[in-house]
Amino acid sequence: MKNKVTITRGYASDLKSELANSNRIFGGTYTKKNGEVTKFNGRMGVSKFTKGGKSTLKESNWLIWDTNRKRYMAIIPEQLVSVTAFGNEYEFINE
Repeated sequence: MKNKVTITRGYASDLKSELANSNRIFGGTYTKKNGEVTKFNGRMGVSKFTKGGKSTLKESNWLIWDTNRKRYMAIIPEQLVSVTAFGNEYEFINE
């Protein structure tokens, strides 16, 4: 059973660094720009299928390799609804 933890969006950068350093697969939900809520399952720190060069993403965005869809996703932290990792489900609330 997963523990539900409610966190503020300010903690998102700390959670991002923990997930990137752990190299674990995690899941979550986010709101797309059209308002649709979508689930993902993936991990950070994957470099497969990249051609090198400099990333043009903002540092705050989450770059995730979606293991189900076999593609990269860039998620804006403000769009995150929840993340499931380390045996917990982290729900984001506005500060």
